[in-house]
Amino acid sequence: MNLVELTINGKTVKAERGATILQAALKNGIYIPNLCYDSRLKPYGGCRMCVVEVEGQKGLSAACSTQIREGMIVHTETPGVAKSRKAVLELLLLHHPLDCPVCDKAGECKLQDLAYKYGSTRNRFSASRKNEPERLDAPVVERNPNRCILCGLCVRICQDHQGVGAINFIGRGFKTKISPAFEETLDCEFCGQCIDVCPVGALGSKTYRFMSRVWYMNEEAIVCPYCGCGCTTNLSIRQGKIVRGRGKEGIGINDGNLCGKGRYGFDYIYSENRLKTPLIRKDGNLVQASWDEALKYVAERISGVIEKHGPSAVGAIGSQRCSIEDNFMLQKFMREAVGTDNIDSAARFGYAKAHKAMEAAFGSDFLPIGWEAPLDAKFLLVIESDITSAMPVWGLNFILAKNNGSYLAVADAKETKLVRNSSQWLRLVPGTGVALLNGMMKVIIDEGLYDKEKAQGIENFVALESSLKNYTPSAVSAITGVSEDEIRNLAREYASAKSRLVAMTSGASENIKSLNTMLAGANLVMLLGDGPGSLQIPAEFSNTLGMWSAGVRPAGQGKEMQEMLYANDGSLKALYIMGENPLVTFHDVTTVEKTLKSMELLVVQDIFLTDTAKLADVVLPACSWAEKDGTFMSATGAVQKINKIVKETGEAVPDWEILLRLSKAMGKDLGLNSLKEITAQVNERLSALGKKELKLSFNPALYELIENSNNEFPMLLVTANILQHSGALSSLSRNLDSVVSDAYLELSPADAEKYKIKNESFVKVVSKRGEILLKAIISNEVPEKTVFVPIHFAHAKVNTLTYPAVNGGIPLVPVRIEPA
Repeated sequence: MNLVELTINGKTVKAERGATILQAALKNGIYIPNLCYDSRLKPYGGCRMCVVEVEGQKGLSAACSTQIREGMIVHTETPGVAKSRKAVLELLLLHHPLDCPVCDKAGECKLQDLAYKYGSTRNRFSASRKNEPERLDAPVVERNPNRCILCGLCVRICQDHQGVGAINFIGRGFKTKISPAFEETLDCEFCGQCIDVCPVGALGSKTYRFMSRVWYMNEEAIVCPYCGCGCTTNLSIRQGKIVRGRGKEGIGINDGNLCGKGRYGFDYIYSENRLKTPLIRKDGNLVQASWDEALKYVAERISGVIEKHGPSAVGAIGSQRCSIEDNFMLQKFMREAVGTDNIDSAARFGYAKAHKAMEAAFGSDFLPIGWEAPLDAKFLLVIESDITSAMPVWGLNFILAKNNGSYLAVADAKETKLVRNSSQWLRLVPGTGVALLNGMMKVIIDEGLYDKEKAQGIENFVALESSLKNYTPSAVSAITGVSEDEIRNLAREYASAKSRLVAMTSGASENIKSLNTMLAGANLVMLLGDGPGSLQIPAEFSNTLGMWSAGVRPAGQGKEMQEMLYANDGSLKALYIMGENPLVTFHDVTTVEKTLKSMELLVVQDIFLTDTAKLADVVLPACSWAEKDGTFMSATGAVQKINKIVKETGEAVPDWEILLRLSKAMGKDLGLNSLKEITAQVNERLSALGKKELKLSFNPALYELIENSNNEFPMLLVTANILQHSGALSSLSRNLDSVVSDAYLELSPADAEKYKIKNESFVKVVSKRGEILLKAIISNEVPEKTVFVPIHFAHAKVNTLTYPAVNGGIPLVPVRIEPA
């Protein structure tokens, strides 16, 4: 690192060459007042509060935009500097309302703090104050233009960092304000980043409005319970209740960045649907029971099934939302107390495909993503994945990489946020990503652009080369809809880049990729001599990787999800479900519901009375993530501790403790008696991960649709996550539901005209498995002959139409649509 030495207020400090005075000062613990600086943004120099004196230089310099140089001598608190700052404050306060008693920012307001330090009780100037109406018409974000000091932080964080640009400066002079275009209602992704960066109370959270003063609250840092990023959200608690979430610079891998789920989604734990006591089905109805009664009943019923049908008649489903300790106890309970290997999770439909591909291609049992991997690559290729929705904060690194000069190519059918911020958009037919990857490899091999020495030394190279024979640019163009020239140029530019990255998501809700897509991505990476780190496929949820690593999957001959829920062979008689709702999150819900209803015993352990729980014989109330201790493992492989920060709801008990008590009720001693002992065994298990020696192998992967569109079902249904939600859990948050509260069907204007469908009218969607009703949204983001539907909402029953992929084929759903 090339360091520069300078003196600030008589103190000799060192900082990296190219840094500004403000950055050097802050890094060395010297505070310089500022109102428009943010470490994530380029210097702006708008507020003039950070002015300093530099010896040998006339006038005052803005510390945020003046680069340091060797031997520089800086003074930050001279009389001249103080006078300048005081004048700036007087001008800011001239128009700023003195409404601190009713402003939610009071106690955290930078302007308030600076006025206390530099201001006076009198102002030398006089002018009219702003008198704009408050804007409370948007979800979760409130705007008070009268408090705005026009620092521009919100505009720049939205445009330059988030890649959205929902707001900007409008008007001139005294009438200048920050607003959406034409002063319309704010319509953005509602991440709330603008609220965190606002130094005053001009932007605030509607969900926190008039809830508390900051000095009445405690703040606790905890891992976000949603996606696999593993972000730290800082939750403010008053009188035992969480009232606010926010990001804070310097805390967590996210370094202050948060999406809407991490900022607002905490309130799902206060849902009216929370379970408070155990429930047992009696005379067809679920009635309250004591813990002793419920555990005794479950123990006797499971023992009865084992005695009558054997241990293999019992199965279990784990949870990507529960802690590593919870999942470790579930697999230990099943294997040692029940005596079966029948255990799996919803990851079977998502991350399991990525794991299988990584294992087949690289021989590795543990390949987490690299948080800064996008920033280290000069060419980034994203295949049919809305990363900024599935992993919002990690997705920001792709936008940052592009802004820093990297080339970002996105191959996707839908116009996503990442597409809008890309260098190149290859709009392909849904589900054809594997064909595009094969076409790229065909060009690379034919033109000799690959690493011959490395590639030809990898197992199955000849088989790979042979499998690509039919993936000529013309053939791939016919499949994908991408032109031959685009395919050739993409292959050449990717192959010639100094460093490369292929990225895709592996969510259970997605149906445009499969195992073959991931294998094709691995083949491309190895063909050019790159290592496993050049293929980034993140685990989907907050503890997907932790659950998987804890052993919630068959280790030998146990039944996988396909055999437990879709085989229809009647071999499974009892099912124990922890923290999962198959009737909402699993595909082909008709088959799933039939299987669940056929069980002799169905036990559901959850925090909510879910649709699945309503079918159960016994329902056991568990603690939410904020009501217990434990650990989560993010998609980066980081193991992070979560601490209990609020009291449990009703008689809810941590999942691991329920399983421990149930084991004892069955007369089984698992050799564990406390969370500390469980964590010790978990750590021992995790310490063995990633030790397996890599063994590279090409795996030919063909493009194949499991079902094709036809005259009866001429359109293809695409399902995936949307930014404001994550699985089914987020739909129980009132805050997030205020942004997007219902499922919808997106279709192109051409298809809307063809099928006589009006915007926001209801439409019937029919597949060969069933039909549903959805509200139609006409959008240019979706190509013709394709409809897009989010899969988060229980009442929409979108999974009536979908089906699980059993091989490497793409599980797109042929449908027809008609006005309801």
